[in-house]
Amino acid sequence: MSVSRSLSALASATETWRPMAFGPVDPKKVKDPVCEPLWGGRRALVALSGGVVDLRDENGDALDGYDALRAAIAEAAAASELVVDGYLLPPLRDTVGAEALLGMDASPTARQVGRQLFFGSGENKHKEERQLAEARRIVLPPAAPTALVAVDLLWLDGESLIDVPLLERKRLLDSVLLDHELVRRTVIVRPPVEAWYGQWRALGFREFAVKGANSRYRPGTVAQHWATQVIPKR
Repeated sequence: MSVSRSLSALASATETWRPMAFGPVDPKKVKDPVCEPLWGGRRALVALSGGVVDLRDENGDALDGYDALRAAIAEAAAASELVVDGYLLPPLRDTVGAEALLGMDASPTARQVGRQLFFGSGENKHKEERQLAEARRIVLPPAAPTALVAVDLLWLDGESLIDVPLLERKRLLDSVLLDHELVRRTVIVRPPVEAWYGQWRALGFREFAVKGANSRYRPGTVAQHWATQVIPKR
């Protein structure tokens, strides 16, 4: 693909793509699953081209500000073009015993993400799901210190990756987005994941994501092979 055609295609993707939402599928029915903590914050698609970083929220609206984060993304990228799915959240801190996993800074907005919720069943399920989703949201003013946790790679140097299996996208993400103070990649683990429950809850997580290792990315749709699950209390 020529440079001009590549930039045109990337611009179109940046403006029209939206994050893929988690589906209502039973986590136990996800085929060949991989798991990762379900981050709080502001979901965003992040595009890099020619050293310029474009941030767009779940609705496709361009986000202004976050200058320090933009510079960090450009510095951390080992590619000229990227589109990454991730979460904007308060600055991160390293965690002993987890090479790639980072907890949230102990600020009031971050604690909101991990506040304790009580769960029921039956007719209260949808209400509880809404409460969990609301608990994960964080207000991040454009001038506030902000970090990015990348969870997926959708575009790389002129090529769309949305038809590439999830595990391959994750592998590529690890190779083209380097660790930085403000930019990290989420950890992924294979079942059984019970050994991670205590650590994830201690870091403020109350849910984790279950994704099909072979799943493709369909921007703006509800995933058929992605689900969320509450971390059981012990």
